[in-house]
Amino acid sequence: MMLTDSIGVTFVYEKEDYLEVPVKIQLVGRTSSEPRPVEVSVSSDNAVSGTDFLLPDSPVIPAGASQMDYVVTLLRTEALKKMEKRITLTIHPNEYFALPVTEMVNVGDTVSTLTCSICFSDMFTKAPAAWDSNLVGEFSQQKFELICKVLDMDPADFNDNSVITLARLLYISAEMTAYVDGEVEKKNEGKPYDEDAFDPATGQPLKFIK
Repeated sequence: MMLTDSIGVTFVYEKEDYLEVPVKIQLVGRTSSEPRPVEVSVSSDNAVSGTDFLLPDSPVIPAGASQMDYVVTLLRTEALKKMEKRITLTIHPNEYFALPVTEMVNVGDTVSTLTCSICFSDMFTKAPAAWDSNLVGEFSQQKFELICKVLDMDPADFNDNSVITLARLLYISAEMTAYVDGEVEKKNEGKPYDEDAFDPATGQPLKFIK
């Protein structure tokens, strides 16, 4: 099993505005016939509890169990489109558990057994695997999100070439071009229109053809 004391996640392929991240807490020693509470604290320089994340209320290792998943719920906010946020979980000793092991060596790296950092954002570092700029134009996160909104597509599909086929890309290009043309017409006529169909920096309509 790969040990790690840091986790990186992104919302870009998620449809929901929350993301559950399980952090495994492993018992070293004997199990117990009684459930035992675990004490965990969180620290962060740029994330706020209740706004950016939620933590379990009263985590316990169940009776007879040697491990548990401490599930952190990350919350999608507009800020995540421009910055990465980070929280660090720290487990503390209590009347049920001592913490004699503070670190372990894993594949040549030393990792903490007492802390785990979660870095999260809603930003792309590269285009999805199935994106083809020759068919749907240059990639941008705004275009990606507009496609998913207008065509009600699962963002995760764009990482599967068996789902986003050539025919599907041609369909997306045609449908999105028609959609943007319609929003341009509404704007020119002074009617309410979808601002997401226009580049906020230039005011020009998005292009879904090369």
